[in-house]
Amino acid sequence: MSLCAIAIPFFIRSFLWQSILKKIYNGQYDKAIQQMNAPLYTFLFSTYEKNYNILRAYISKQDTNKITKQVEFMLSQNLNNSQAYQVASMTYFYFLDSQNVELSKKLLEIIERKGNEDEITYDRMLYRILIEKKSEDISFVNELLSKHPDNQQQGILQYLLGLQYQYLSDVKQANYYLNKAKKNLKGTPYHKKVKESMV
Repeated sequence: MSLCAIAIPFFIRSFLWQSILKKIYNGQYDKAIQQMNAPLYTFLFSTYEKNYNILRAYISKQDTNKITKQVEFMLSQNLNNSQAYQVASMTYFYFLDSQNVELSKKLLEIIERKGNEDEITYDRMLYRILIEKKSEDISFVNELLSKHPDNQQQGILQYLLGLQYQYLSDVKQANYYLNKAKKNLKGTPYHKKVKESMV
């Protein structure tokens, strides 16, 4: 009897979450969020789970304003280190990409407290290049480039090299790497960004 009592809430949680995921996959983001704000979801899931999954829905929807507000709201709550790190690691690249200096810096500080050494080193490098517009990581990015045979990974690193050479006003080298990046990132959201960066 007790096992049955334990299994029922688990079954309902699973069923409810699958229902929400289906709405998200079908682009019904507002309906998914409405369902997560309903009493049953609030009863079966923790406050953090609810807020985190609403954030995931906003990211799927690509609603910049709502993503920013949700992250700011969550970071204002009493999150433990693991929860704060989960939010930061999921959204750090998003705020770097949108050039949100304040949130990028705050999320990097959270990652620095909880992330592993390689992640911290890489994320600091991204902050220097994308936010501070520095060009001191050319050697490091070239080293990474030699270790990543995947075309998309190479494309991102070539993009980072191209930006750094732009900061140095080396148009020839900048366009050399950005052209390579454009080819490797074709069909991805970064393809347009690379084209816009070229001079």
